[in-house]
Amino acid sequence: MRHTEEDSLAMGHIRGVDGAQPQFAVSACTTYHSTFIDDLTAYRSLHIAGIGLWEYKLPTDRDAEMVERFQESGLTATFCFPNVPGVIYGDVLFADPKDRKERVALLKAGIRRLARFNPVAVACLAGPPRDVAVPIARSWVIEGLREGAHVAGELGMRLALEVTRPGPGGSLASTVPEAVALIADIGLPNIDVLIDTWHFWDSPQALQDIQAHADRIVGVQVNDRSPGARGWWDRALPGRGQMDLPTILRAVRDAGFAGWYELEIFSDDGTFGNAYPDSLWKWDPVEVLKAGREGFMQAWRSSLETTRS
Repeated sequence: MRHTEEDSLAMGHIRGVDGAQPQFAVSACTTYHSTFIDDLTAYRSLHIAGIGLWEYKLPTDRDAEMVERFQESGLTATFCFPNVPGVIYGDVLFADPKDRKERVALLKAGIRRLARFNPVAVACLAGPPRDVAVPIARSWVIEGLREGAHVAGELGMRLALEVTRPGPGGSLASTVPEAVALIADIGLPNIDVLIDTWHFWDSPQALQDIQAHADRIVGVQVNDRSPGARGWWDRALPGRGQMDLPTILRAVRDAGFAGWYELEIFSDDGTFGNAYPDSLWKWDPVEVLKAGREGFMQAWRSSLETTRS
C-alpha cells in the first residue's frame, strides 16, 4: 500500500518546525487484552502508523491469514516480541520455559514466525545473570543470541537488543554501552539497540551514552513514570508523570536518531499479580491509544519549542 505525504502525516508522522518527522507506533502490550485483529482495527482507525507485535496475540495455526490481514491494514511492524525473547528466563514475564536450549529453540521459532510480518526488528533481551557468575551468564546470552541473529540474518531480518535497568536479579544490558559490548561479542552485523525511557530516564549518564552510540539505536520506546509508581508494571502515559520527556526527545533527536518512537505501557490489572485499581489495561483500548498518542505529540512539540528558544 502506497501513501502520499498527506497520508503519512495523518498516520502519526508529526512534522516539526525543523523538518523533523517522528514516526509513532504502539507496542501491542499497551492494549494487552485486545486481540491481534482488534489491535489492527483500532490502530489503523486512529491513524497510528506502526505496531510492535507480540507473538502471544497471534492465533495458533492461522499465520497466513494473520499476515494477510496485517498487510491489508497498512501498518508497519516495528519492534516485535517473540514469546521467548531471551536465553535467560524472566521473573514473571517470559518466565517459561526455564531450560536454556529450549528457550533458544523457541527464540529462533519466534524470529521465523515474526519475520513474516517484515518488522523493523525482532526484539530480544539479555536478561539477568541470576544465580550464576556474570561471565557464565553472559556467555550463554552471547551464544544464544548469536544463534538467533543467524536465523534472522538468513531471513533478511534484524534483532534489537533492549537495554533494561537492573531488577532484583540484575541486568546484563543495563546501559547502552553494555548492550553495544554484548553485540560486539556476538559478532554479527544484524543486531541493533532498543532503548526505553522507563529504563534510563533518571540516569545522569544515559543521554551521553545515547549521543555516543546513536548510530546503534534502532528504536525508542516511550512512556512515563508517576511519582508513586509501584514498580515497572505501573507505567504512566507520556506527559502524566515525572519524566522530562521533551528534554529526552530533544537529546535523542539531536543525537541523529530518526527512527521509530513506540509507546509501550505496562499497567497490570492483576494479570501478572499486581491488581492496580487504576490500571490502564482496564481502560477502553481506544482511549489509551488516543491519550498515549496525544501525550507523545505534546512532548514532541515541547521539545521543538525548546529547540527554537
